[in-house]
Amino acid sequence: MILLLETATLNCSVALATEDGLCIAHRDEAGQSHRHAERLHMLIDEVLQTAGASRSDLTAVAIGKGPGSFTGLRIGTSAAKGICTGLGIPLVAPSPLSALRHRGALLRPELVSTPNRIFPAIDARRMEIFTLDKQGQPTAAIVDAGFMNDLGTGPALLIGDGAEKCGDVLKPSTTNWEVLAAYPSAQDMVPETLQLLMQSRTEDVAEFEPFYLKDFIPGKPKDPLGLHNPTP
Repeated sequence: MILLLETATLNCSVALATEDGLCIAHRDEAGQSHRHAERLHMLIDEVLQTAGASRSDLTAVAIGKGPGSFTGLRIGTSAAKGICTGLGIPLVAPSPLSALRHRGALLRPELVSTPNRIFPAIDARRMEIFTLDKQGQPTAAIVDAGFMNDLGTGPALLIGDGAEKCGDVLKPSTTNWEVLAAYPSAQDMVPETLQLLMQSRTEDVAEFEPFYLKDFIPGKPKDPLGLHNPTP
């Protein structure tokens, strides 16, 4: 069985899946503040109990690698590495952004056939979000009037805990965008986790560190999507 942990946001999320991809138990617990340190191992025990399993039944652990909350990522990573080390099992690191995109595809399957119409958005504080660029790579973006110009037109879904603060910027520009507040969930990491395991793309348990991404200099935010560059 595969244990999946997602702690990049205020949602402390745990799931248990079979090696063929069936999610057999999950718990999601979101609050107004991070309680991951006190709740994560309790949720792991609850999920195992629901499935009638024990830690000795685990064959791999998946940890949402980030980007997201520094505190949440460190707590989740520490737990995942501890379990892997204790049991001698592999660690893989799927993306919470990909998990949000997967959830969006389940909710709005009509958008899947057109590339880049489901945009995950994890809150990066201030008016910034973590999202995926057009090549599917994680990036930090400034939410401003140029945001829509960079992302293009047509029906689309913006999904994540950073989606709502984009609403005021998007509404004046378009009426065919849907904004859906949601947290990344461990159960939505199952597809990428299976792919990583099948491809033997495991992490070095001792050396693995979360993917924080955000290394902005205060007052000088990066602009990786070129949102402030005028369109020729």
